Amino acid sequence: MNTKKLNCSLNNTTELRNLIIENPDLPLLIFCGEDAWHDEYPYEQADVGKVGIQELTLYDNYWLDKDDYEEELANDLSDEEEYKNMSDEEYAQMIKQKVTDTEFVKAVVIYVG
Repeated sequence: MNTKKLNCSLNNTTELRNLIIENPDLPLLIFCGEDAWHDEYPYEQADVGKVGIQELTLYDNYWLDKDDYEEELANDLSDEEEYKNMSDEEYAQMIKQKVTDTEFVKAVVIYVG
């Protein structure tokens, strides 16, 4: 009989369990990094990197937090003709307003790999 203890990617599930119990109405989002799958088997074990509650929005098929969304939006709109005549302050305020008007989803998030 093999008595060797198997290595699990999340040995202590207390934090994840508590997040789910304390926030039963929040959706669960799981993000897998490039280390999560190596194309040898249909499923592979990968380590959990981080677990927590975040507010994210879906932008251009990517889930982003507010800071990353603001940065991406500012970069993406910087070459648009309608914003070319704005001062830096006006542009920054317009971006902040767009971020404020955007819907963000509060979720329990797990990062794997």
